[in-house]
Amino acid sequence: MNTATELLEIHGVPANIASWSAAGIPGFVSAVLDRWRRNSGKLPTRFAMVLCPQTEIDDMGGLPARVIELTSPRLRFQHFTGCHRPYVVLFHTAEDAGAWRSEIQGLLAWSESYQADLGDGVVRLQFVDAVEERDA
Repeated sequence: MNTATELLEIHGVPANIASWSAAGIPGFVSAVLDRWRRNSGKLPTRFAMVLCPQTEIDDMGGLPARVIELTSPRLRFQHFTGCHRPYVVLFHTAEDAGAWRSEIQGLLAWSESYQADLGDGVVRLQFVDAVEERDA
């Protein structure tokens, strides 16, 4: 079985977001996808992904109840970057990914989101949006 590390492309991240993007950390997203694959088997052909630093969640007193309500515990990961910073990575596989992503990111500061497509053995992540400061 190939790992996602060998099969990942990321597209469309603006330069101002790339400066703080966790997705841009070499191997980070691939490691999370590999973990999802180990836990659940085969990756779906389409999914949405939101990444947020754990420190931002801690500053809010924890993951908002609405985020917990909107995400499956099986598709909610805490994963560390290579420099030992924890991130929460949320996945969504249903057809309402756009609405899901928008609501989730409205609740999480410094979050970034991607639409993923799996085809020809390659996971392609397309940048969708980033939220630096959330609406109060």
